[in-house]
Amino acid sequence: MYAKSFSVHPLSGVLGAEVKGVDLSVPPPPALSASLAGSLSHYGVLFLRSVPVTAEGMEGLMRSFGAHRRSFLVTTGATSPRGGAECHHSEDCIALMTEPYGNKPSSRVALFHVEGLPSGGAESIWSSRAGAYDALSPAMRAYLDPLHLLPSAPGASRRPLVAAHPLTGRRHLVIGAHCEGQILGVPVEEGDLVLELARNLLSAPENQIRISWEPGMVALWDCRLAQHYAVGGYGEPGWRLRCICASGAN
Repeated sequence: MYAKSFSVHPLSGVLGAEVKGVDLSVPPPPALSASLAGSLSHYGVLFLRSVPVTAEGMEGLMRSFGAHRRSFLVTTGATSPRGGAECHHSEDCIALMTEPYGNKPSSRVALFHVEGLPSGGAESIWSSRAGAYDALSPAMRAYLDPLHLLPSAPGASRRPLVAAHPLTGRRHLVIGAHCEGQILGVPVEEGDLVLELARNLLSAPENQIRISWEPGMVALWDCRLAQHYAVGGYGEPGWRLRCICASGAN
């Protein structure tokens, strides 16, 4: 990957930016990886349209975000190719692989590359975990900051309800819109209200961005700052969606 005239153009709202002047046909040089990482930690999700892409370029990019990577191919329809790295239940696979606190090792950064689209198109929504936290009053932030969540998933361990991003220090909710679990140290009814408040904030239009997919489009997002939701079209025939998730300390 190389940059001819690398530039970042913020989108309206609380998250999202479009990146131009990037070639994903080869792995990135360190300077460009650092620039993309900085932009990602600031905007939460980056979109690249009509860029040259190869598997080598995407893997090289994701290698800069984490030592451990998982990749799979979402295909739908009778004409879908067969292979060991495929996932035919697209919504379930996407949710599992991109939810940062729903699996081990936890996803930190996710990449989607649209190789083929259903004839009717498809859309995705990203919700800002940081924007949801920013929408809270100072008093509510002070109340939530020391709390911990015990997810209902088997074998899950307790984790802070609020975390700081390791690069920017920006505070954000660690739970997702579909999180189930118990808030520790408070009555159950009170904890349920906290989870409901978080879900409502993540579902609020002012904390979201909605994007229509285009052939060849790439989306890259920080799973700690943004939560992906498949809006529509993911069960329709015609999908060929390359997905890569990276985990690690950086």
